[in-house]
Amino acid sequence: MPEKAEALQAGFSVADAEYPDFALCDGMLSLKFIDWQENRIEVEFSNVAGVKWQELDSDGPEERDDEVYEIINSSWIERYIADMARTKEDNLRHFKLCFNACGVLEVLASEMQMKNKS
Repeated sequence: MPEKAEALQAGFSVADAEYPDFALCDGMLSLKFIDWQENRIEVEFSNVAGVKWQELDSDGPEERDDEVYEIINSSWIERYIADMARTKEDNLRHFKLCFNACGVLEVLASEMQMKNKS
C-alpha cells in the first residue's frame, strides 16, 4: 500500500514557526519552538527509533507544507521491522512536522505529546 499523510490535531501549529530546537536522549526526543503567535511550544516523543531533519521542502505524500502529519503505511517503519531493528510491538508511528518557514522534522516514535504552550 502506498504511504498516506493523515493530518493530526496535535494541539499546536508549526506554520510560520521559528527554527526548532530538538535533543535526543535515552529514546526521548524533546522539541521546542516558538509558534507564529509567539507561544513557546514543547513536544516530547517517546520510544524514538529514528529522527530526520531537512531544510528542504518535503517530497510528499502530504498536501501542505505547514501541518503536523502521521504517515500511514510508512516505508520507514516497514524497513525497521524488516531489518529487525524494532518489532510491531513497539507500536511505532511516523510523525512528520512540516515547518514551512524552515524545514521538515520526521520522527519514528511510539507517542507524541505536547508538554506545554505558553
